[in-house]
Amino acid sequence: MKPKTIYTVLAVLVAIVVIALALVTYKKASGQTDVKPTEATVFFHGYGSSRNAEQSMSRYLVDKGYSNRRINVTVSKDSKVSFNRKAAAGDKHPIYLVQFNDNSNTDFAKTTDWVDTIMTQLHEQGITKVNLIGHSMGNMAIVYYLKSHSQYPDNLPRVERTIDIAGHFNGLRFQNDASAGLEANGMPSKETDSYRSLAGLEKYYENNKTKVLNIYGDSTGNGSDTTVPNNSSKSLRYFVRQPSTYQEKLITGKQAQHSKLHENKEVDQAIYDFLTK
Repeated sequence: MKPKTIYTVLAVLVAIVVIALALVTYKKASGQTDVKPTEATVFFHGYGSSRNAEQSMSRYLVDKGYSNRRINVTVSKDSKVSFNRKAAAGDKHPIYLVQFNDNSNTDFAKTTDWVDTIMTQLHEQGITKVNLIGHSMGNMAIVYYLKSHSQYPDNLPRVERTIDIAGHFNGLRFQNDASAGLEANGMPSKETDSYRSLAGLEKYYENNKTKVLNIYGDSTGNGSDTTVPNNSSKSLRYFVRQPSTYQEKLITGKQAQHSKLHENKEVDQAIYDFLTK
């Protein structure tokens, strides 16, 4: 072999090694691996909304390095669930942005079926642990799903954490009893029908070990985010029993208004902190 040819071959080999090392370094720096992910975070939007309400929060998690992959999940009006892609090797803590096309459906038996289908498909794709994040009515989709699985089956991803943002567990501001005071254990002194329908939710928390972060906003200075009274949001505490854990985060100011909470940087940071601690 001619010297010139040898030099060319060596140069090509050196280039290949340099590129390979660069790829390894990049993967380490970005948190990528060749192993498929097993933990995911799933966002659920509120009444009449869409995954657009989830964009800012999920983008913040990517910018902070918590995740490097966002995946769209769509539930059609005829209850078909579709993913725009599946999590793959190298995806770090994939984030799933759920959109209910029938976004004003308050039949929570139906939304429970939708969430159940999503979780079943995630488990089939290798996801064994999930963090569930809801805004407004998205929280109801989450808690009704949990209520239906008080004895959590092995063929669904375990729920590690839930983050409830502006949840209206004891009703909305226009309902007479939604602003009712809370007993020492978190139960409202007056319960709405929607709160009474959650009876039994405590069994899920007693039988499982889930960390709960409850975020609510006071944008008026009067204990409300203009849509949900703070006491309605805080009434979730009654249901969360050991070994599950519960903590609250109050957001104040104009950006604590109901629909602005999912665009609030303080909320973004609280989500990130809770997911990474």
